[in-house]
Amino acid sequence: MKTIFLFFKTPRILLSFATLLTAAAVVIGATFAFFSDTETSAGNTLEAGAVDLQIDNTSYYNGTPSATTTWGLDDLPGHLFFNFLDIKPSDFGEDTMSFHVDNDSWVCAEFKLTANDDNTCTEPELEDDQTCSEPDGDLLDGELAQNINFVFWPDDGDNVLEQDEQVILEASGSAENIFNQNTVPLADSLINNLSGTPGDPMAGGKVHYIGKAWCFGTLGQAPLSQSVYSGPDNPANDGVNLGGPATPEDGGITCDGSGLNNATQTDKLLADIQFSAVQSRNNPGFLCEGVPTITPTITPTPTTAACQQADVMLVLDRSGSINSTELGQLKTAAKAFVDDLGLTLTGIHAGKSSFATTGSLNHHLSDDSTSVKAAIDAMVSSGFTNLKEGIDLATTEMANPGDGHDRTDGTSPDKMIIVTDGNPNRPLPSSTADDVAAASATAFKSGGGEVFVVGVGSDVNTAYLQGIATDAGHYYPVSGYGGLQTILQNIDLCQ
Repeated sequence: MKTIFLFFKTPRILLSFATLLTAAAVVIGATFAFFSDTETSAGNTLEAGAVDLQIDNTSYYNGTPSATTTWGLDDLPGHLFFNFLDIKPSDFGEDTMSFHVDNDSWVCAEFKLTANDDNTCTEPELEDDQTCSEPDGDLLDGELAQNINFVFWPDDGDNVLEQDEQVILEASGSAENIFNQNTVPLADSLINNLSGTPGDPMAGGKVHYIGKAWCFGTLGQAPLSQSVYSGPDNPANDGVNLGGPATPEDGGITCDGSGLNNATQTDKLLADIQFSAVQSRNNPGFLCEGVPTITPTITPTPTTAACQQADVMLVLDRSGSINSTELGQLKTAAKAFVDDLGLTLTGIHAGKSSFATTGSLNHHLSDDSTSVKAAIDAMVSSGFTNLKEGIDLATTEMANPGDGHDRTDGTSPDKMIIVTDGNPNRPLPSSTADDVAAASATAFKSGGGEVFVVGVGSDVNTAYLQGIATDAGHYYPVSGYGGLQTILQNIDLCQ
């Protein structure tokens, strides 16, 4: 009998199987071993910013600090810029306001007269104001607002008016005029009264100063030279009366109430002053209320000659409304404009007419910039405003090719640059002076001429001057002669 032994090698098989499982596990593990990196942006937030305007004020009354009208950075409710209850002729005051906004903003000032009241009628007052009839319920029958005068300017924070600080014309004059629901841009899309570039907003995160002076009587400007001043209470500022009390001149102004009579006795003036700020970002065309909206007209692309071979006549206002400081600023701006033109024999030519009670041709068209600028320097301001004759003289100069002054080709484009701060009142009759000037401008434009107009200050009639210009896009407003040079530099003869 043969015995057969069957051996089952199960342990070895199991071991091999276990080995396979182990290998498989290793393979599976290797399959998931990737390099990796994770970046997380947590807490994403959109949060609205703010336009928060706050103001502080440093105030002086008759050369002495005034605690009741001085405050630190705050909102305006509860604060008063003036609160003086026993003023006398020749009294004066000065304030310096600082403005703080957290984002770039358009900023407007609004002034409103709420009372100019006789209040009571004393015996001396009745002698000079026989209409006084208090109590009568009329809050606007007084004379004080007509005899309190103000001046505002962009200040550097030292509380005095200096020679390099341009007065804000829209906020200068009698209280009766300034507070007649008057809106003044400190910075909007056309005007910057903060010594900045026209069209720039009030910059956020920066301190901006506005100075304000007032006088009970006739207020004059006597700006001090640029220096370091401690305030208008320092008798040493103007170098006069060093040992005496502070005077208006120590703040850069003059104040004279000697011409007043008793009509203002016991009169009371009340006014509201409001400042508003509006975001400038995504709001490029914002204008403070009362400032005209200008819609430029799209004009065809000009030929090269319009830029490089134009005949340009400056037509400059030299009437008596322009004081010596303003006249100097006008001359500086006009001469810089001539330099910018780059006059050459075969390029741009320039000439000049001017107007006051009558017009005058001061320089024929020429490529001699030195002599043109000398004619500008020779201007003297006086008299009335005869815009018509200024336009007519410039038109005649450009309309006569071959007369020894204009080019003989007669093909160079004719361009007129008018600068004025008032409204025409000559030739007589004054009631038609604006009409005849407009007719002269129309005749020049009908002949192919192009008219640019710069209106200076708040007394101009914007709609009228836009009509004098080729179109609204050829009209440039500026708050004062201090900003004229920038405006002239921005005039594009190729538009």
